[in-house]
Amino acid sequence: MTHTERRITRTDPEYPPLLREIADPPVALNVIGLPLEPRPMLAIVGARKPTAYGLEVAEWFAAELARAGLLIVSGMARGIDAAAHLGALDAGASVAVLGCGLDICYPRSNHHIYRRLLESGTIVSEYPSGTAPLPHHFPTRNRIIAGMSLGALIVEGRPEGGAMITARLSMEFSREVFAVPGPVHSPVSLGPHLLIRDGARITTSPLDILEELGLSGQLSFESDDSPAAAPELSPEESMVLAAMQAQPVLLDIIASGAGIPASTASAILARLELKDLVARHAGSRFSTTPQATQVNRR
Repeated sequence: MTHTERRITRTDPEYPPLLREIADPPVALNVIGLPLEPRPMLAIVGARKPTAYGLEVAEWFAAELARAGLLIVSGMARGIDAAAHLGALDAGASVAVLGCGLDICYPRSNHHIYRRLLESGTIVSEYPSGTAPLPHHFPTRNRIIAGMSLGALIVEGRPEGGAMITARLSMEFSREVFAVPGPVHSPVSLGPHLLIRDGARITTSPLDILEELGLSGQLSFESDDSPAAAPELSPEESMVLAAMQAQPVLLDIIASGAGIPASTASAILARLELKDLVARHAGSRFSTTPQATQVNRR
């Protein structure tokens, strides 16, 4: 299949309307792949060296939000960006904004994502073909990711990372900023936690985003009258859940009951929170939710 690069200007109907509103929108965008659809867009970005928890969360959010009708935008970087594209492509489509020419797959390790985007997504850049992925291109690229989106979801990231640049730009553009909390011991949790401290919406479910954006009615599984399937648990998650009670219990006690370090238990509890099986309380205490009774504990 031949993929022809095309150039769209700010007067073109395909040019993202929200991007026109920022102070310095690109004069034109080079585009390859499917046409940019007139659908609400959401950016999902994060750490290039994420945890397994971060990858799982990013892919899950992207897939659910894509099913709900959002077009997921990211930067095709390693880590969280890659997971977001994969989750969105599995459920629909995705948009990648590059910091180089469209004829260059950067990083090369994401070639499989690049090929999938060519077939069932869209790749965008303000740089002409042949432009190398120079370091200063990426902060500039991030303004496009933030500018074309209704908001940005940050899944892990260090305070000095590119995801935080996208978050700050989103705030400057009066877009919504969402942040997924993570284990307090993890260095890549610090960026989202700082954003939450500064006013970002703490986000533990795709529904949080859809409600904030006024799109909750689009969530596809809301119209399904069949009972929701119990979430699948890893052996480690089952072990931690079995060490818990309906009444709040201290993290250290849960970790001791499961026979694992507190830092490991904290990461697992965060995953269980996202599955609505665990509730967090003040003072590093956790309890099971009513939904947890539906799960077979291994």
